[in-house]
Parts: sequence; structure tokens; C-alpha cells
Amino acid sequence: MTAKPRVLYLLREFPQISQTYIKTELEAVRARYDVRVISVQAADIAEPSHMPYQVMPDTQQILAAIREFHPKVIHSHYMIMGKLLGEITEAADLPFTLRSHSFDVLETEAARSRPEWLTIRDYLRRDNCLGVLCFPFLHAPLERFGIQPDKLVSVPPVIAFARFHDKGPNGRAIMNMGAVRPKKRMEDFVELSRLMPERQFDLYAMGYKVDRLKAYAEQQQGPLNFIPPVSHDHMPAEYKKHEWLVYTAHPDMKSVGWPMAVAEAQAAGVGVCIADIRPDLRDYVGGAGNLYRDIREVKDIISAPPSAESREAGFEQARKSDVNSHIHKLTDLWDRVI
Repeated sequence: MTAKPRVLYLLREFPQISQTYIKTELEAVRARYDVRVISVQAADIAEPSHMPYQVMPDTQQILAAIREFHPKVIHSHYMIMGKLLGEITEAADLPFTLRSHSFDVLETEAARSRPEWLTIRDYLRRDNCLGVLCFPFLHAPLERFGIQPDKLVSVPPVIAFARFHDKGPNGRAIMNMGAVRPKKRMEDFVELSRLMPERQFDLYAMGYKVDRLKAYAEQQQGPLNFIPPVSHDHMPAEYKKHEWLVYTAHPDMKSVGWPMAVAEAQAAGVGVCIADIRPDLRDYVGGAGNLYRDIREVKDIISAPPSAESREAGFEQARKSDVNSHIHKLTDLWDRVI
């Protein structure tokens, strides 16, 4: 039997429960590749189901592990890993790939003239960088940053479509989710729950600011349920309890990207409302989602279940993000050097 090609994942904080796209990507590639995972730091909240990994904060320790494992290529996530990735692959004389996301591009534009970002850019421009994967709407900003167009590979978010796809009936509750950060403006979800006290509102909130948001909800008398972190493997059943996902975002910050929760919810038959903070979001939700400018608009939208037509459109829109349909855009880069 031919040995599988070896790929090293060099990650920032594996297995962080909110970084389910990494878990989904790993599940999609490990059938064809012998994968080892090294995390630079421990996760804040660990996903219970994960691949084996090692925490190595020291560069020399990482290089020793590379010499022992002999990978053909190194892969990572987030632009902010570019400097370490460049240093490691330069020292190990190896090619690499990088998957960018939303926050690491949208929230760093003002900082890109700083020396550390210029260093990241220079590493990503080198020949041993095989490619940078990015959401379609981020292709232009990364090109303006100085990444060569032929290195940029446009891909949708990574979701395990089959895990979430369920055309069965849904419950009636309303949900929102994500890290509690100013850019998410989850106070709007509190306000929406006050406007509709007869409905059940569930917030799957994570991060150190959850307690502050809980205190705000109590002060506003928002009838909101705060749900503790749930394993990705158990999330399909959570989506099915809900009729609508209302994904809030701050209209002035405009740094919420293309949340995986939108595609996962659509795959599960959940109707979607998301704050209309940028034109590209209409491309992401397709004809299957609703964009709003004011949280008060949402009350009328979610008062009735999503139509059968929009639900069917949601299934097809979510299918576009299925990891199995586009994982080749990553592995094709690897196979160029394997």
C-alpha cells in the first residue's frame, strides 16, 4: 500500500470550539493525506471531538517536529499566522498554503502598513507560498494588499453540508450565535427578544464578554436563553429546534464576514436574517436569505415561518459551501508539490 502524502497543519489555537471550519477541513483531507496537527497555543474552549494534536509554542520545537515528520507541505489558517508560517517554512525549506477568513482581512486593513504586516505580505508573495485561499469578496482587498492575483484562490466558507442537511420540520425558536464582540452587536438580539416576548430566543454565545451581555439582557428584561458552547457534532440537532437565525452585526464596523452559521442554518432548513452591512452578503445568502438595516424590521420578517420556496432555495445555497465540492481547490495546490 502506498503511503499517504504527509501534510503538517500549523495552527494558532486548535481545537477551538468556534473554529469548526478547521475541524471540517481536516475531516475532508485526512482520507487522502497523513495529517499531523501542531497548535501554537491551547484553545480557550476546546471542541470535544477533534484529531490528535500537539501544543508547541517554541519555534525550534516545531522545526524538530517537522524534521521528524517529513511533511511535503505545511498548511495554516488566518493571515495573522503568515509571519510564523513564513519563518518556519523558510527554515524547513518547505512550501505552504494559507486559508484566510474574514476578520483577519477585514479587521486589519488599517494596520497593513505596519512592519509586521509588510513581513506577512512578503512571505505570502514568495515562491514557496503555493496559494492563499479567500472568500470571493476578499479577493480584491488581498490583491490591493499586494498578494499576486494568481496566488489567490476564491472559495466559499467550509461547511459539512451532509452533517446539517435536513429537510424535516423545524422548531419555532429564534437563534443567534457567535463570539460576543462589538462587531456582532448582539445587543440587537436582546432588543428583538423584547419586541417578541411570546417567542423563544436562544443565543449560542461565546467569549469572555458573555457575562457582560447577560447583565445587559437582564437590565433590559430581554427574555433570552444563553446556551453554553455546543460541540459541532451536536449542532445539527440545535439548528432543528429553530425556525429563524437572526445574525446581528454592527453597521459601522462592517467586519462580520460570511458566517458559517448562515450556510449551516440554511442546510438545516432554518430561515436566515443577517444585518445588511455590505453588498457582498447578498451574494452569500442568495435568494434564500433576508438582509435588514434596522433590527425592528426583523419582527415582521420572522413572525411567520420561512416559505417553502425560500427554504428549498436555502438548501441549494448552502450546498455551494459544501466542503466536499471545493476542498480540491486546496488539495490541488498541495498536489502540485507532492
